[in-house]
Amino acid sequence: MKLLELCLSPGHGGLELYADKVIRHYHERGGCLAVVRPGGLIDRRLVEAGIPREHLPVAVRAWPWLAARRLARLIDTHAIDTVHMHWRGDMALAALATTMARRPVRLVYTRQMALTRPKQDPYHRFLYGQVDAFLCITRRLAEDARRFLPLPPERIHVLYYGVPAAGPAPCEPFLDELGWDGNGFRVALFGRVEPGKGQHLLVEAVRRLRAQGLDVRAALVGHVMDRTYVDGLKAEVARAGLHDAVVFRDFVPEPQRLMGCFHAVVLASREETFGLVLPEAMRAGTAVVGSRAGGVPEIIDHERTGLMFASGDAGDLARCLERLARDPALRERLAAAGKAEADARFSEEVHFRRLEAFLDTEDGMAV
Repeated sequence: MKLLELCLSPGHGGLELYADKVIRHYHERGGCLAVVRPGGLIDRRLVEAGIPREHLPVAVRAWPWLAARRLARLIDTHAIDTVHMHWRGDMALAALATTMARRPVRLVYTRQMALTRPKQDPYHRFLYGQVDAFLCITRRLAEDARRFLPLPPERIHVLYYGVPAAGPAPCEPFLDELGWDGNGFRVALFGRVEPGKGQHLLVEAVRRLRAQGLDVRAALVGHVMDRTYVDGLKAEVARAGLHDAVVFRDFVPEPQRLMGCFHAVVLASREETFGLVLPEAMRAGTAVVGSRAGGVPEIIDHERTGLMFASGDAGDLARCLERLARDPALRERLAAAGKAEADARFSEEVHFRRLEAFLDTEDGMAV
């Protein structure tokens, strides 16, 4: 089986890191043809790793005829059997290219973003008619796909993300970089800095807990997507006198390496389709707190493997963090149970074994 991995996304988040991870996985096992956005995150990471890649003009929502012709030529030249795409912006490009190619080729789509409306018009019927396997990262997303998309149910499957086992965390130099000593209750939020990710909720929760006399410290780690939003966050931190309690750090390429340096990792998104940081933190042995929305209830068993709070409610988030800060035994119990659960359900080994079955066979693997 010869594989082409396609991702022209301009983003800097979990979708792009996942595509990069899949490319690296197949590169180590004999190679795949990576087709990526020139100058984008994946492109830069592949250059650093010495992995070859091809570039295409950035696809647009209109029919990307020229890019599709070039992609079809790559499919024929490299005798590609399967195209695996990740970003919805590449849908028209991939569908067109598979029809233009002179050789039969399967199209597998890993869908990571939520589906919010029906797509049953002739245009989408053509696009999804080219999809042989539609992989959803949660059961809820698979249910929405069956409701909204013109796909036979047997082509829709659930494939949870997989994350690697966490190695030793370089905590001492990292905490020194943050300007923190080893004291206090340390919490982190890893994610793009934009309103939907909920960093403002964590800032407010820290403000409330410090007003109660708790030594709580938070690190907001991620690529800034909304400059106005981050400026507002920093202004609020200044107004509340939280300079030493809330620190900002840019995107880090391997956030899981740092998660063991915290007592808790928070996912505060309004509604995250999956929430990759949660199983990453769980496998790192760190307690997790997530908003009760989207795919989070499929990851966290509330009170057993972590805690959930009402989405958008800073007060409820503060109450969850207060419990963890005041009760180390609870924190350790949740962290241990979360790690055992994530090791069993969200390991990278299990994920890639199942992904290979979908990509390497004609009909994929039943869920």
